[in-house]
Amino acid sequence: MAKHDVTKDLFGKPVRLRRPRYEAALERGEKRTLPERAARVRWLSEVIPTKRMFGMPLEGALVFQEARASFVYGNFVATIVLAAAFVDHWFSTSLGERGHREEASQGLVAAITCARVNKLVNPLILDKADRLRQIRDPIAHLKSFDHTHAAGRRLQKLRSYDIAAILERDAKEALIAMYGVAAYAFGR
Repeated sequence: MAKHDVTKDLFGKPVRLRRPRYEAALERGEKRTLPERAARVRWLSEVIPTKRMFGMPLEGALVFQEARASFVYGNFVATIVLAAAFVDHWFSTSLGERGHREEASQGLVAAITCARVNKLVNPLILDKADRLRQIRDPIAHLKSFDHTHAAGRRLQKLRSYDIAAILERDAKEALIAMYGVAAYAFGR
């Protein structure tokens, strides 16, 4: 069987290989957004130590890393949802290990309430976890426009049209809450 030569056509004439347009567009986008991504990586390195190891199930580790990567690339909604998923996993696992299986299975509100009532977690960490839940809820569960934590309502309250800036701030809060829960919740 003859080997196919990709640089020549059927008649043996040289074929000029062209770079696909999408590759060039991706490269331009990467170059254009490099300063913003670099700033986000710097922020992460200041807020979340990279040398610290956490004992967690594989799913938790994957969600933790994906939340960080999503933030770097400006996927702020994904960052918020992933950070909240991590916090939810952490609370469910930790409460279940401490004999609070029922509360652990009833969602983040019940988990935070249980941890608060039983003084299992520092109140500051619980406040951050609850704030993350409030930010996440209108994204994960459709809420009306006038819901206190809905993006449109928050834009209106802040008299702002810069949803990207608000989401970036929310994503930073989400990552701080996620790290706080991983590092300090339940004595880990």
